[in-house]
Amino acid sequence: MGPLTELDSMYEAELINLLAPFNLSTDDDVVMWTPSVTGDYSVAEGVRLLCASSDSQVINWKKLVWNNRVPSKVAIFHWLACKKSIPVRDILIRRHILSHSHSPLCGWCNPEVETIEHLLLHCSWSHKVWSALFQWWNLRWVMPNSILNFSADWYHDMGIGDKKFWRLIGPATLWAIWIARNDFIFNGNYTCWTSIFRSIKLKVFLWASTFKLCYSHQSYVWDYNPGLLCHSV
Repeated sequence: MGPLTELDSMYEAELINLLAPFNLSTDDDVVMWTPSVTGDYSVAEGVRLLCASSDSQVINWKKLVWNNRVPSKVAIFHWLACKKSIPVRDILIRRHILSHSHSPLCGWCNPEVETIEHLLLHCSWSHKVWSALFQWWNLRWVMPNSILNFSADWYHDMGIGDKKFWRLIGPATLWAIWIARNDFIFNGNYTCWTSIFRSIKLKVFLWASTFKLCYSHQSYVWDYNPGLLCHSV
């Protein structure tokens, strides 16, 4: 480093004057979570801060995403999707993680760019999975334009009349689509949408039975007319 210039000396003197009222510690640096009174980080503190933020007053993440009956990895993925932070091709290219020579197009349908909303909600391949799920529940619904709107609609059960199963099916489907996409991208394994649909039904039934929302002997009813179970437990 070269000698200090006159301007550097002025900045140095100004900095010394600013720091003069403070007693500086000579101890080693420590990592502190400043929003906490104790300086220690905890998940509870993180959730409290998130719920207290201005964005959380508009978007109640705790209600829309965090469900203790859904595996944490699935809930975290759902949250990341809402925050537009899962690594689809469009995001990877815009962040320069992939070069612009890589195709941004969806691996399933090709004509469309692989954005989060396209992949999880609007892709023709994903649409077949969603359509099968809606038909299974005898429901007609138009896909919203964003994951946030999807989450809000799904949380409010879309007129089914019972949230206990419906709040499991939405996140399970998002996760299943993502896993199938990655298997196709990284391993070249194409999974038929009918297999995805069957796996979602089984996965959600296992989650629901674990929390006593239904019982194992009701699997036949679940498979063919799940609406009958809505008020059975």
